[in-house]
Amino acid sequence: MRTNEKELAMSGDTVFWKNNERAYELFQDLLACSERRAYDDHFLVQLAAYREEDTNAAYADIFAAEYLLATGDAASAIVCGERAFRIRPVEPRVWDVLARAYAAAGRYADALVMQGYPLNFFHVPISLDVPAAALTEETLDRLSRATGKANYAPYALSRMRYMPAEGLTAESTVFFEEFLPVSQHITPHYYVGAYTDQEIHGNKRWLMNSIAHASGLANNVGGDFTFDIMRAERAPKEAAISVEPGAEAIIPIFGTADGQMLTAQTETVDDNIWLNPATPNYFRLNEDTVFTSAEDFIVGTPIHLGHCPTRKKLVLNILVDALPWQVLRTSFAEHMPNAARFFARGTIFDQHFSVLEYTYPSLPTIETGMYPQHTGVFSEWAAIELSEDCITIAERARDAGYAASSLMGDGIGIYNGVTRGYDRLVVSPYRLHAYEGVERTIRYLDGCGEADHFIFLHFGDVHPWGGEVFQISSAAQMQLPLAGRLSGSKEKVTSPYLRPSAFYQTAFWQAVHDTDRALGALFAYLEEHYAPEDYLVSLYSDHGVPIFSPTHYIVDAQLTGATWMMRGAGVPEGMVAEELTSAVDIYPTLAHLLGFPVEANVDGVRPKLFGGTGREIAFSNSLFPRKYYHLAARAREHTLCMETLDPVSLSGTADLARTKVGIYPRAYEGIAGHEIDSPELRAFFYPRVREFLQGIGNNGEMFPLPEEM
Repeated sequence: MRTNEKELAMSGDTVFWKNNERAYELFQDLLACSERRAYDDHFLVQLAAYREEDTNAAYADIFAAEYLLATGDAASAIVCGERAFRIRPVEPRVWDVLARAYAAAGRYADALVMQGYPLNFFHVPISLDVPAAALTEETLDRLSRATGKANYAPYALSRMRYMPAEGLTAESTVFFEEFLPVSQHITPHYYVGAYTDQEIHGNKRWLMNSIAHASGLANNVGGDFTFDIMRAERAPKEAAISVEPGAEAIIPIFGTADGQMLTAQTETVDDNIWLNPATPNYFRLNEDTVFTSAEDFIVGTPIHLGHCPTRKKLVLNILVDALPWQVLRTSFAEHMPNAARFFARGTIFDQHFSVLEYTYPSLPTIETGMYPQHTGVFSEWAAIELSEDCITIAERARDAGYAASSLMGDGIGIYNGVTRGYDRLVVSPYRLHAYEGVERTIRYLDGCGEADHFIFLHFGDVHPWGGEVFQISSAAQMQLPLAGRLSGSKEKVTSPYLRPSAFYQTAFWQAVHDTDRALGALFAYLEEHYAPEDYLVSLYSDHGVPIFSPTHYIVDAQLTGATWMMRGAGVPEGMVAEELTSAVDIYPTLAHLLGFPVEANVDGVRPKLFGGTGREIAFSNSLFPRKYYHLAARAREHTLCMETLDPVSLSGTADLARTKVGIYPRAYEGIAGHEIDSPELRAFFYPRVREFLQGIGNNGEMFPLPEEM
């Protein structure tokens, strides 16, 4: 038991949080020693004592790595540094020691990546003297990812190039007609092409090649160009593809040149066809086939046709970004009649909450079932990939034999590995209209419906954006009177901080109706082509909206009250579940219904409705670096609200001894004058909240940042 836990136990539940003073003193001593490079016996004694306190294993490993590196043991320093990096991937101190250790070991590519992060965050120039031979295209691509933002792949805010005369240079551009520098441990890798459907051959290739080096391309997301990103392998002018007797498969092939011809030869066919360059061309095969071309071509992941009885024919996960159940719950049938009708034969979770308040860190909680303090994915400025031991729900589906495709998404899960389980990703950062996603899905199922599919759709119609950067729908603009059209649209704040106004609310309701109309077409298609026992459909949101909040609080019920409903095989019909659920619970629920394993590191729990333990508290927090940490821990009738007095560190931690804490009735959470304090409520909330906060609390221990050194 940690010292602070002992003291808390002795004090009962009168103290919310008490830092470990002994560990803090040891940390400060070790920090002072490391700044003086005094890696002596005293340092080792203090480090051993610090480890015994067991408050911050990552920091202990950083100190150990610094000691080992100073004594010439780069290999062991790397072991300790990488262990710390898995726990605290956004920690400049671990970037520094790993960069030096990798360089000492001759691992120049890894060293450059670790220097790329501080270049991105603090504009610290890369100081590593790397042999020119080590600056391969693969190394520069990895460095490009490290020096850019993690969202909106395949754009690169800082695409790195090397020329002997100029050295390293950077350009805001895009990865296109090439493989992405992500998921290096999983093959085949992702190839970036253009989404093209019923269009002129090569038109999108021409367009992207024309604008790829235009000023501001990445900042303007290429005019919301739509990419088709697929796991694939390069075929140097020939590819032999085997098909088992009696089986069929669909093979996607990307062309790589204008006017390219592809020849296909089987026992019964010998013919050729024009290839659409940079776009997947699909070929249905039922026998061994040899493809040849005068130029290289790219062969995507096959779609194996046929149904396996251990799988569902269709698993469809629909993320309606920012759909706020706390706003819709009393008027769901009025505003979303098609969705209400469809899910009336399923289950709706009435007390469902997101873990965070915006999309970038929320998506990983759904795809992994894990809290951000355990995945390390919380900052869009750190393109650091999800650890291999965090197995996503799509990876589970892919391993089970499903054709796993994300047919509409914004690309924020690619660089960080959150969407690495999908064989195909059709992405466009903002153009995420439900009607396009629905039509795309129906066409896809019309083409290869015989396969067992695991499909993800991310619709963005409902999500509010600041009026100074985003154009609301023309229908909403036309509905607003002049005063409403002009007012409320000029706030220069990020979306979680928007305030209520007729401008945003009119746009919201129009988008809700637009989304439901599109969903009606999709659900009609499903009911026509699939029996209920053959599919599993989940509709959920990653967070809510602030534009109806009477008293805005960054984790209030309007902003973190999310949507979750299900229908299909194994889902009770006609249920409105009153139990508390969290976004992390979607993963174990899908795993249960689909027969997937769930590792011990998954934070989500299966709801009682599906035979699980259910949860006592749903945790919603705001873990945004350099802003104050907020937490709403919601139980059935009460909410514990917490706010730190110091901002969240760059590494995603906070000093939890300096906080404002109050317990409120659910209807008045966070509102001054409605606090409730009782031994019973403290005894219920305090231990459970402390357990959740392990990994966020930093005991007041923080390394100085490069800009402070």
